[in-house]
Amino acid sequence: MPVGVNRHLARSGIRPPILGRNVAKSHGCSSIPLHICGKIDFATASHLMNLGISAIEYVLPPKSLSVRELEQAGLLVSRAEQLRTFGFDRCYISEESADELAQRAAAALLDNCGVRPESVDLLLYAGAIASSHQIAGEHFLSGFNYPATKLQYELSLTRASVVGISQAGCMGLTYAVQLASDFLRSNGEAQRVLCVSADVLPNGVPREILYNVISDGACALMVTRNSPQNRILAHRAVTKGYYWDCIARKNEILAAYFPTATNLVQDLLSGAGCAPADLSMVLPHNVSYRSWEILLDLIGVKKEQLFAANISQKGHVIAADNWINLKDATTANLLNPGDKLLAFNFGFGLNWAATLIEH
Repeated sequence: MPVGVNRHLARSGIRPPILGRNVAKSHGCSSIPLHICGKIDFATASHLMNLGISAIEYVLPPKSLSVRELEQAGLLVSRAEQLRTFGFDRCYISEESADELAQRAAAALLDNCGVRPESVDLLLYAGAIASSHQIAGEHFLSGFNYPATKLQYELSLTRASVVGISQAGCMGLTYAVQLASDFLRSNGEAQRVLCVSADVLPNGVPREILYNVISDGACALMVTRNSPQNRILAHRAVTKGYYWDCIARKNEILAAYFPTATNLVQDLLSGAGCAPADLSMVLPHNVSYRSWEILLDLIGVKKEQLFAANISQKGHVIAADNWINLKDATTANLLNPGDKLLAFNFGFGLNWAATLIEH
């Protein structure tokens, strides 16, 4: 474990994992490196093509409840006051389906950035939970009614191939951004990829997962060649399948989170030649602010560099947090051209990822 991790885990009351021979073997990870083609790294490739995120839109439901109201409705596991000390104030609950939220977010993006639907080369549709990937009815075959192809039809994306991204938890949209970049690098005539994520929790289930307050919502973003902003400099991801059972290995997941996240971010920054002090902002996934205090200390980043406002006000919008935060930070004029941004994310599976962006 990195220096200081054991100290922080002990302070938080979490015991670090003790790995025996068989368990340690299972902890071996699959990672996506910075190098491609053996000779050129992600940052160089993105610089040559100026691959970046040119537009972002998101949709949250009109209905929101405070953590106190969630507690009164029986939708929390922990006490509301405890979750408030973790930085959460409220979350959003949708009465629309995930595909309806996705359609609204993607339509707004196309309208607001003036992109012709037929100019989109690829649609990547991400969802964290199984119900986000089907528009199911009573008939068995309705399980093959996919929201991604429905979205392609409704938005007249007549030239776009369609791919769904699942089984990555909250990492779906982050993986979509990476896959979109890979697609544009390997397809010289392609110009843009529309990435969409949407999730709506089933009615009546708890709104708390591992001490985090969960919101419904959808986000759409466009990854383009020659983007005028948000150039993707580098990306790093790690999957540790040993933790696939999020119920049986809950405590081990909590213990593994910090050391893996620390190694990943340090590896990304060092490989890209970027010091923690060079970062203008960290774009978080909206998990507990307390956990972010620990991680920031471990990676050598000041609290002032974290865009934390949305943790309390929007909750954890599953796969969309990083990109909602990028959109809101831009709208609030908190960013300047050339600013280096770190987007870190984590999802069940288990998956960790970090992306370095130049605004």
